[in-house]
Amino acid sequence: VGGMEESFLVLPASQQQLLQQHASGRSESHAMAHLHDQVTQTGVLLGLSRGRDDESREVPLCSDCAAFVLGDLEKRTRELENQNRLLRHTLEEEEKRSSAETLSRPAVEREHARAAREEAELEERLKSLLREQAETDEALAALARERMELDAQATDIAAAHNAAMLSAQEAADEALTAEQLLAHCKQELRRLKATSVLDDVFDIWFDGPFGTINGLRLGRLPSVQVDWAEVNAALGHATLLLDTLASAHHLRFPRHTLHPMGSFSKVAHVDDPKNLFELHGTGSLHLGRIFSGARFDRAMVMFLQCVAALIAHAKRTAVPNLSEPPYRIDEDRIGKGDSMLSIRLQFNQDEVWTRALKYMLTDLKWLLAWHTQHQLLQTGGARPPPA
Repeated sequence: VGGMEESFLVLPASQQQLLQQHASGRSESHAMAHLHDQVTQTGVLLGLSRGRDDESREVPLCSDCAAFVLGDLEKRTRELENQNRLLRHTLEEEEKRSSAETLSRPAVEREHARAAREEAELEERLKSLLREQAETDEALAALARERMELDAQATDIAAAHNAAMLSAQEAADEALTAEQLLAHCKQELRRLKATSVLDDVFDIWFDGPFGTINGLRLGRLPSVQVDWAEVNAALGHATLLLDTLASAHHLRFPRHTLHPMGSFSKVAHVDDPKNLFELHGTGSLHLGRIFSGARFDRAMVMFLQCVAALIAHAKRTAVPNLSEPPYRIDEDRIGKGDSMLSIRLQFNQDEVWTRALKYMLTDLKWLLAWHTQHQLLQTGGARPPPA
C-alpha cells in the first residue's frame, strides 16, 4: 500500500474492523478496569492470531510487530492464567464452604437448639434475677422504713436520755445544794450550840479594881465614887443572871427567892416571902448607912448564898473536866484560903467591899461557863471547859 511506513501490518477489512473495536474496547478497559473487557480483548487477540495463519499471505507483518503482538499475547495469557487460577481457587473455596455448610447443618441445628435452650435458661434466669431484684428492692424499702423508724426511735431515746441527764444533773445540783445547806446548817448549829446566849447577854469582865457586868461597874472606892445608879443597875443585871441560870436548870433556891426588878431588885426569905429586902442602895450617906444599910447588907448576904447554892448544884452535875470555882463562899464571905472578904457594905471598907463584889462576879462568870458546857453535853456537842 503506497504511503505507509516500513513497519506495518495489512489486515483484511473484517479484521481491521475487529481491531478497531478492540482498540476502542481496550481504551474503555483502561478506563473501567473490568474483567469482562480484558477477556474480550484477549479473545480478539486470539482471533487475530488464528486469522493470521489462514490469511498470512494477505496480511504482511513485520518482525517487530509480530514480536510485539506475541509478547502482548503472552502477557495477556499469563494474566488470564493467573485470573483463571484465582477464579478456580475461589470456586474451590466456595464449593468447599458450600459442602461444609451442607455437611455441618445437623451440627448447626444442634448448636441452634443448644443456643435456644441456653437462651431459654438465660431468660428464665433473667426472670428469676428480676424477681430477686424486686424482692431485694422491696426488702431494701422495708429496711429503709425500718431504719427511719429506728432513727426516729433513736432520736426520741436521745431526747429522753438528754432530758433524763438534765433532770439527773438538776437533781444532783439540788442534792449538792441541799447537802451544802445541810452542812452549813450543821456548822451553824454547832456554832450556835457552842455559843452561849447568856455570855452575850451578860458580859462579865473587869475594869481595873472593879468587876463589871455589861459595862456597869459594881463597887465604890474613895478615889472613884461610882454613882449608886450604876451600882444598882449592875446588881440588877447580876440578879437577873443568877435567876435565869437557876430557872434554866430548874433549881429552886432552898432558902431565898430572887426578884429581879432591874435597878430595884429584891430578895426574900422563903419562910417570909412578903418581907422583901432591897438589893439596891440609896444616895444618902449617913442615913443610908444607918437605916437602910442593914437591909441592903442582909440582901447582899442572901444573894451571895444563892450564888453558893447554884455553885453547889453545878458541882453535883456530871460535867467532865469541870474546874473548881475561882472563889469559895462561906456565909457572907468570899475569897481564897484565909483571905475571905465580907460582902457587907456596913462597917466595911470600900476597897474590901469592891473586891468582894469582883470575886462574886468572877464566880458568876464561872457559872456561865458551866451552864454553856452543860448545855453542849445535853445537845450532843462538846467544848473545852474555860480556863
